[in-house]
Amino acid sequence: MHVRRPGHLLALVLLAGCPAKDDPVEDTGDTLAVGPQRGCDVAVTASFPNASTVEIAGRFNDWTPQAMTDSGGGVWERSLGPLVPGTYGHKFIIDGNWETLPPDVPSTWDDGTENRALRVGDCDRPLLEPIEGSATADGSLTASFQFTRGATGAGLDLDSVLATVGGEPVDIAFDAETGRIDIAVTGLSEGKHSVILEVADTEGEPAEPGVAYLPLWVEPEPFDWEDGVLYFVFTDRFRSAETPDPWPTIPGAIRGTDYMGGDLVGALEAMEEGWFDELGVRTIWLSPVYDNPDQSFYGADGTLYTGYHGYWPIDGRTVEPRWGTMDTSGEQALAAFVDAAHERGMRVVLDTVMNHVHEQHTWIDDHPEWFTASPCVCTTDAGACNWDSNPIGCWFTDYLPDLDYRQQDVVDASIEDAWWWMHTFDIDGFRVDAAKHMDHVAMRTLSMTLRDRVETPGGAEIYLVGETFTGRGSQGLIMDYVAPYELDGQFDFPLYYAIRGAIGGGGGFRTLADEVRAGDSAYGADVHRMSPFMGNHDIERYATAIGGCPSWALFEGCRDVLGEGSTTAMTTEEWDIVNKMSVSWAFTVTQPGPPLLYYGDEIGLAGAGDPDNRRLMPWGTRSMAQQTLLDRLRVLSKLRVQSRALQRGERRELWVDDDLYVYARDAGNGEVAIVALRMGGSTRTESVPIPGDLGIDGRSFTDGVAGSRSFTVTGGNASITLDPWEYAVFLAP
Repeated sequence: MHVRRPGHLLALVLLAGCPAKDDPVEDTGDTLAVGPQRGCDVAVTASFPNASTVEIAGRFNDWTPQAMTDSGGGVWERSLGPLVPGTYGHKFIIDGNWETLPPDVPSTWDDGTENRALRVGDCDRPLLEPIEGSATADGSLTASFQFTRGATGAGLDLDSVLATVGGEPVDIAFDAETGRIDIAVTGLSEGKHSVILEVADTEGEPAEPGVAYLPLWVEPEPFDWEDGVLYFVFTDRFRSAETPDPWPTIPGAIRGTDYMGGDLVGALEAMEEGWFDELGVRTIWLSPVYDNPDQSFYGADGTLYTGYHGYWPIDGRTVEPRWGTMDTSGEQALAAFVDAAHERGMRVVLDTVMNHVHEQHTWIDDHPEWFTASPCVCTTDAGACNWDSNPIGCWFTDYLPDLDYRQQDVVDASIEDAWWWMHTFDIDGFRVDAAKHMDHVAMRTLSMTLRDRVETPGGAEIYLVGETFTGRGSQGLIMDYVAPYELDGQFDFPLYYAIRGAIGGGGGFRTLADEVRAGDSAYGADVHRMSPFMGNHDIERYATAIGGCPSWALFEGCRDVLGEGSTTAMTTEEWDIVNKMSVSWAFTVTQPGPPLLYYGDEIGLAGAGDPDNRRLMPWGTRSMAQQTLLDRLRVLSKLRVQSRALQRGERRELWVDDDLYVYARDAGNGEVAIVALRMGGSTRTESVPIPGDLGIDGRSFTDGVAGSRSFTVTGGNASITLDPWEYAVFLAP
């Protein structure tokens, strides 16, 4: 497991807000008015073992340095007195030198400078904090929470307690002396059983932060995000539960730029039919679920588009009605989809749009000051508005205003929206759109807030994967946003382009291996959280990139080569696409990290650039080429789920030349998988050296793809034979 605990990595420890008092209040006759209680003095504690003097300055004291007291062992303290609830920028001055802000602490912008963030709560309200939680494979679950009274001294109102496990009400055990609340449940089925607790005190004050949430899983083996396929459901184009689509079209848009009828009820139907199980899917990424405008707007090409894609949010906490049906609301459809996935052991990741909102968003009128200055629309042209040279300053278009994350209110509102989606719909993580277009403070605060509330007390590990659209050789840019206190990983765009160039474009395996080594060097252990992929929703479909498109129009101008094929035979052109996509997926699905499969690539769906690469998924009779590709991807993906070495092993290059690539995935203790990929030419047999430290000399391996192919490691070598465009995944019995 590659679990992150950012709270344990801080060099400095801040005790901010309202510390508990040791002495209970006087007896008021309320038997629950005992145990810990908040005070209103804000105390700051920091560790600087080698300092002679430490001062603190911040917005709370008009940035006037004030001395801190050494309480021993290099721990420095200062009381700031009562403060109005909010977030205060501050810095420490060590031996007369103002500190440079470490990246691994909560931060906030103040007067053009990034500072530490001191968050002060409302001391009059009680606190409710998770202490610990766990669930076991036999269906037993325990969770504990700490109730701390507010400064008024009011105790817990037992009638206010709302406690659920997996959505079902449960009883609590409350210790009035300590303020501890315990929950214990047995006999749970496999799946997710999150604990949600809400309470108030006897004066009616709800506890901060409102909801205590601990996601817990009952499952036979602990889950890891790289255990299986990450499947991208592009909701509007995946599957419709109602045909024809009853929702009205939007004036101005055309086929391809308007909604086409996909919904989450249809996606749930596909799940229940086993579509995701057959593809070895362990995690589903849903395109944005926010409500989008019911109007069309001009794209950069002068064509009118709608918000069918979901990236134009007009409300931070409303589900797009079209993701439901005439009889099912969007909220109901999302909840049902997530619940069904959890029953099957699958995780669900929502696409979060934090960089911008649509001009119809509720914040535009309510908080016009939350947005950056007049638009500088992103362009590929050289100059101040280039996508890469000014990624934070440029807007995607003039009706998508950028949020200004140098304002703390913007940070707070965005993070609380994300928190709301997580605990309301019990989701498991986020795909962070447009990571490089936001200040680090946005993603760092998202990460540290969610992990402190969920993972630190023992809740299930969440996954934050970013999208930083970039090219080959840009691993360093990707890593700028990956850290224990920020994103877990990103989609590996440099590797994506190498896959297409080496296999789809015939560039040879050496170029692919070069990019693999560059990724290993740049990512280190974080390679296990990067997501390799061969197709996504912003670039032409892989099948079209291989087959070509001489007469591309706005939508459906490119031939759907595999979709138009016969149900009984395949042409040379179809075999070329199927073979190259098969070898590409054999590589992708056997890499470290959660391998991404973009909907439709499993059947070689065609399409040029956006929006043509977002065609409606066909669910009728499949051609022989489509079925052949689907069968191949299913076999490979299931091997990933069945092999611990393919899931979590370290990658070891064994052989590479232009048309043969062999590598191992080593999980230790002799759990090894050996992957061999072949491109063109004739039948080839190669004696591949096997390092002795893999510990597999003398062992026999069988190909999980073609069971008749096998070898025995003899004298530190394995004899591997492959025909052109064949691949093998060798596993020990």
